[in-house]
Amino acid sequence: MEVYYGYSRLTAKAVKQRELAVYFENSNNCKNEEWIKKRMDIYYTRKQTAEEAKDGANSNRMFTKYSYFIDDKKYKSDLDKVLQDNYQADSKNVKTEELENIREALKKGFKKTYNN
Repeated sequence: MEVYYGYSRLTAKAVKQRELAVYFENSNNCKNEEWIKKRMDIYYTRKQTAEEAKDGANSNRMFTKYSYFIDDKKYKSDLDKVLQDNYQADSKNVKTEELENIREALKKGFKKTYNN
């Protein structure tokens, strides 16, 4: 199962805040990536570790989503703070080299999604 990293697309009705989104697959449905691509721009995908997959095994949902709202008071629109929080959250399950690759891909992708 996969983990998808990217930024949510802003929409007039539903998504009005810039958001780093991390989706963990809970099922092996072949249409998962198509579903996610409608909601966000994906900039990095990796395989889940066995430990991460255990958490979703008993879920009744296709995905578990974690969000970091970039313009939230906690982050004050500082992308580096957002990326650092994501880095720390993944550090227990992901090797340092891959963490750096994720951070760089997301840093480059931010400009593409939000035209900054």
